[in-house]
Amino acid sequence: MENNLTEYQSVITDVKNIIASGQKEAYNAAGRAMVHTYWSVGKRIVEQEQAGKEHAEYGKRLLSILSGELTKEYGNGYTERNLRYFRKFYQYFPDEEIWNACVPKLNWTQFRSLLRVPDENARLWYMNEAANEGWRQSDNWHFVMFRN
Repeated sequence: MENNLTEYQSVITDVKNIIASGQKEAYNAAGRAMVHTYWSVGKRIVEQEQAGKEHAEYGKRLLSILSGELTKEYGNGYTERNLRYFRKFYQYFPDEEIWNACVPKLNWTQFRSLLRVPDENARLWYMNEAANEGWRQSDNWHFVMFRN
């Protein structure tokens, strides 16, 4: 049996690599889809709030009602707090050109870290560096942003 395994080792290794690559691609595609979903939800919330006459009070009511409905249907990922993150996400990154260049390379956890950077120029710099240099969450890059 060991002899047969050795004979097919290169095929086994190749197939394992193909599967691993496909799994990684599927995981990344799902992550990109979720980030785009959060951005789109944030955009829709901002559009709705800007149309209201009583901006702050109306928006507060909207988030509460929307959170209740979404939580019933989709689970706990749609709390008022998360909806505020989605809104802020769209407000900080409304430019679709920047969005299309960087989003495929970053995940939601990285974007959440970027939302804590108050200076717009610094935020865009960190986003571009993370996207272009391939910084991963495991690199603890978000701690670098807050050292000073």
